[in-house]
Amino acid sequence: MKKSSKIPGKNKIHREKRSSSPETENDDISLWHEPFVHVVFIIAAGFFVYFNTVTTPFLFDDYLYLVNNPAIKDFSYFADTDRILNLGINPDIKNNFILRPVSYFTFALNYALHGLDVRGYHVANLIIHIGNALLVYLLLSLSLQTPAMAADEQEKSDSPAVKLRYLPLFCALLFACHPLQTQAVTYIIQRFTPLVTLFYLGSLVLYVKGRLGATTTARTACYVISVIAAILAMKTKENAFTLPVIITLFEFIFFYGSIGKRIARLVPFLLTMAIIPVDLMELSSLAKPDESDAIIDSINLVNFRSVSPWDYLMTQFGVITTYLRLLVMPIGQNFDYDYPLQKNFFSSAVLMPLGFLLLILGTGIYVLYRSRDRRLPERHLFKIIAFGICWFFITLSVESSIIPIDDLIFEHRAYLPSIGFFMSIIAGIASLYSHRTGKSFFASKVALRTLSAVILCLSAAGMARNTIWADSVTFWSDVARKSPKKSRVHTNLGIALFEQGKTGAGIEEFRTAIRLKPSDTNARINLGKSLLIQKMYDEAASELLTAARLNPHDPVPHVFLGLVYEGKGELSNARWAYLAAIKISPASPDAHIRLGELYAKEEKIQDAKREYEAALRLYPDEIIRKKIVELNRMQDKR
Repeated sequence: MKKSSKIPGKNKIHREKRSSSPETENDDISLWHEPFVHVVFIIAAGFFVYFNTVTTPFLFDDYLYLVNNPAIKDFSYFADTDRILNLGINPDIKNNFILRPVSYFTFALNYALHGLDVRGYHVANLIIHIGNALLVYLLLSLSLQTPAMAADEQEKSDSPAVKLRYLPLFCALLFACHPLQTQAVTYIIQRFTPLVTLFYLGSLVLYVKGRLGATTTARTACYVISVIAAILAMKTKENAFTLPVIITLFEFIFFYGSIGKRIARLVPFLLTMAIIPVDLMELSSLAKPDESDAIIDSINLVNFRSVSPWDYLMTQFGVITTYLRLLVMPIGQNFDYDYPLQKNFFSSAVLMPLGFLLLILGTGIYVLYRSRDRRLPERHLFKIIAFGICWFFITLSVESSIIPIDDLIFEHRAYLPSIGFFMSIIAGIASLYSHRTGKSFFASKVALRTLSAVILCLSAAGMARNTIWADSVTFWSDVARKSPKKSRVHTNLGIALFEQGKTGAGIEEFRTAIRLKPSDTNARINLGKSLLIQKMYDEAASELLTAARLNPHDPVPHVFLGLVYEGKGELSNARWAYLAAIKISPASPDAHIRLGELYAKEEKIQDAKREYEAALRLYPDEIIRKKIVELNRMQDKR
């Protein structure tokens, strides 16, 4: 009897261990345990979602920052950045080039290899994105091997590295496939975001790898390369400023050791935080006072608009909540949100999202505290939840805090923070499941299949979202449907329609933009240009004169006025308009080119040559060089 009473007990214990062990329950799918298989899945998933973006055309700021940017067409600008300050291009391009040389160097490589063929730029963006997904996988895999995640002696057979082996895979797949990432990947110029993430993650992964290294040589090599990657991140985009904070946080959550040695190890990373402030101070000293008003649609830290830091911060509470909503339910994505600036702290639009965010942050602090309790089976997951929550808020802090940026919300800003969201949400679900059932979430076939179904749905949504980017009219029509009261949106839809030969529809969009915002000089300039092409000279002149009056510091309306006068045969008035543009902005290459063309028509060869040479100094371009060569030939014949 005694013997028989012991056997069932042993069998019961044996069954319980099998039910809680992913290694035993999932023997039939043990192939899925292999890291190589995980890597293949991540690469395939990224390609699957983005393969239809390779021929997506240049859109919006792609033209300003890439297509019409001479600095990416000549590597000499990287050797002597002072040269770019003398170019006749938008001041914001100069700022970006000085602050983000690593990003622009990759664009210059693209241009050197295949010119303005969009396919090369998209392939590069996709490779970077997939590389980031693989780094997410590697980061979480290494996290499970850190001392703080090590199993206690009594649970060696069921260590976190075994129980949570699918956590890195599903976090990486969510990151690779989520449709909210499309703006950062498909929008060519926003390579800034995935590229800084590549160096950001690379630096952290190398730091962790070095801390876990078996030999001094391996540890030293990883540490040095990690510091170099941190420096490159600082020269890629300004939100890299938070990287040393994240490395410090990781060190104190996942590692142990002497405080003095740990701080000494972190000092070089903390010193890299000085790079961006120093670059900003240098940029501030170089900026010309007359250029500050010309900086439009800035997407960096150099802000010249009168939005107070406090108003911007209050608005960001709702913006961050919107990012979280889109990460949970990516419905209603929009390239250009019509988001209101908040000015009243006690409004529900400020207090409700603030309370929600404080609740999340408080949860992160609580679970970090509870993760120290060795009696809790979920304590390893608690560390990941806390780190993920902190990651989300810290990585958002540069663009969503007190530093005003012209555009209140852009989806690509959630790209890097989303990594923290994915790790905390999956770890949180796994923790709740473990707490309720006493079993490992990742040992449940139902749970794994549910996660797989979610990823498939998100992948399909990502592909569908990418189809919106395939055509400029489709793209801006989608934005106009979601932000119908935003003037800039209708202006850009008008440009897209006009470029596709839909002249009447394009002109109507420009008029809509002006009705929404009568002070929108860009809409008036484009309307004037469109009417000029239609030879409706009087109406075109009226719109351009209004634009010139609204913004007397902008030379562009005068340039197009000159073309209107040329169309009417009033060459002396055209000359006056071009000279007025040059007086307003001597660094305007378009004004010099148009005046040169006018002089050439009048057979004033020497004057024409002088203007073309001035334009060439401001905007090095092969077409302008050819015009000078033609003038030289004409002069020789005389």
